[in-house]
Amino acid sequence: MTESRHPDIAVGERVYGYLPMASHLDVLPGRVSAGGFSDTAEHRQPMSPVYNSYTRLAADPEHDPAREAERMIFGPLFRTGFLIEYFLRGEGWFGASVARHSSPQIRRIGLTSQGNVAFVAASGLYDAVVAYDDLERVASLRSVSVDFAGNAELLARIHRHFEDALAHSALVGATHIEARSVFGKNEPLPGPKPQLFFAPDHAVAFFKAHGAEEGGRLVAAAWREFLKAAEGTIAIERRAGLEAAREVFATMVAGQIDPAKGIVIEP
Repeated sequence: MTESRHPDIAVGERVYGYLPMASHLDVLPGRVSAGGFSDTAEHRQPMSPVYNSYTRLAADPEHDPAREAERMIFGPLFRTGFLIEYFLRGEGWFGASVARHSSPQIRRIGLTSQGNVAFVAASGLYDAVVAYDDLERVASLRSVSVDFAGNAELLARIHRHFEDALAHSALVGATHIEARSVFGKNEPLPGPKPQLFFAPDHAVAFFKAHGAEEGGRLVAAAWREFLKAAEGTIAIERRAGLEAAREVFATMVAGQIDPAKGIVIEP
């Protein structure tokens, strides 16, 4: 905080949340507690509460000053992964699973581009790693698909390959921007209808079910386990300023960033 007009928030206090790539952010703090606050500015209210919530690091169970770079890089999608696991576990895994820690008897397969196979395999986070072109070599056993790519053609191949063995199809992200389209636009997909997994809604439900304190403890415990598992998978590279952010963003969108680099932009 560089300036504060709220009696309970001090200048110099540090917070964690979804912040813009900008030099400053003005917020109107509301629902202030020892653990955090929400931005109650009117123009922000159409957004999910998740995007308006800020955690005060002094009371944050996930915070480790030595691992701030890893949190900036992994944190948002780690929580998405945590919520996906929580959802699948609540559904009895649909008879399958993608979570090794909670169901070690189930094979987890990472599906990625040919150029990223070596990196993903080296992470040790999957039982097997398969390139997109080799999808049809995967045994057609009861499975769950969690799609971060948003590539309609690839998802159709997954559905056609597994057919009725596909127990659930979750749509999470769209990293393949150039390949987005309406799923099943031309013909119905075999197997279950893909379901959008909107992490902010699941986050609201999770913390409503467990409460802020217990929910935070559960997430923090899982985060620490993830950090152990992901140790050494990336090398942190720090760059300074908005111009560096612009350059990195453009390079990343072009698919030219080494996945073994974790780039952190600092003021």
